[in-house]
Amino acid sequence: MRLTSPRFNWNARLQQAANNNPPMKKGDKGLYVRHVQQALIDLGHPLPKSTAIFGSPDGEFGNETKDKVIEFQRRQHRTDSKFDIDGIVGEQTMGAFDRLLRTPVTLPRIPTIGDSTDSNANLGRSIMAVLEHPRLADISFTVDGTKISRSSYTEVRDAIERGDITAEQHALPPNVRGFYLSKDALHRTTGAVLIDANTFVLPFSRAVTRSQMVTVVHEATHAFFDIKAFGSAPAGSSFSRDKSETIAHIAQATFHRILTGGPETDPLTPVPAQGLNPVFLKADELARRVLARDVFHTSTLHELFTLVRANRTAQSLPNTTDFDGV
Repeated sequence: MRLTSPRFNWNARLQQAANNNPPMKKGDKGLYVRHVQQALIDLGHPLPKSTAIFGSPDGEFGNETKDKVIEFQRRQHRTDSKFDIDGIVGEQTMGAFDRLLRTPVTLPRIPTIGDSTDSNANLGRSIMAVLEHPRLADISFTVDGTKISRSSYTEVRDAIERGDITAEQHALPPNVRGFYLSKDALHRTTGAVLIDANTFVLPFSRAVTRSQMVTVVHEATHAFFDIKAFGSAPAGSSFSRDKSETIAHIAQATFHRILTGGPETDPLTPVPAQGLNPVFLKADELARRVLARDVFHTSTLHELFTLVRANRTAQSLPNTTDFDGV
């Protein structure tokens, strides 16, 4: 069964539950559970224990959530004798939620890492908030068999919540807006680990400006590639850094156009032909096609790829990826 409500249809795990592949049950945890809990609350089944700490669903499918699912199923069973009462959220229950709740909802952030005095924890939560942006549902495109969609960013968000991916604030050169590390960053002479692998490295403590938010989407695209182990031998050996950067720039440009209605510009130079401006402008051509649900022109995609390669070569960066799975 295909979910159609904008409240649910962007989340890959909820779609899996709707297909019973697998359904959701007691013991599940994550953002997708929070959306089921919120659905129960909105349909008249309050969850006082599950909302006591944060004032919002906690994302843990425990006894209370199971009991409320059963309560909801019993209500449905009164008018449909074939409606199962089992405390499991599968095709029938997700179908009912999908039919009854048609208005999008963005759940408030809840603390999941560290505390309010931990700046890196705050940065991690800020990244998670960006990756929960409802308009990420408008990003959906495929380049050479590599599909990017909202579910890509949900996977990264969930990895941060689990602690598989972390974030650190560091002072960076003016021309570096941030990066994602898939391998440990080592001291050049001693070999000591400076920054652990699987880390967002950003020069700000919270993503609040448009520039910061699109940077998060760019680096989260790389993090998604790492989760999928793109470029690891032998299957993905052809996945180059150029391809990774090209796709990340398309996602970045699309989100920037969603937020502002126009292309991004390089803050270090106003000249269209200098700095990253050529990359941004070419990526915006493709972003407009993403938002129009139109196919890419092969020539435009190749032009962006060439600009990305030239920028990488100018910075003396290798063309190999280290994405080996988070």
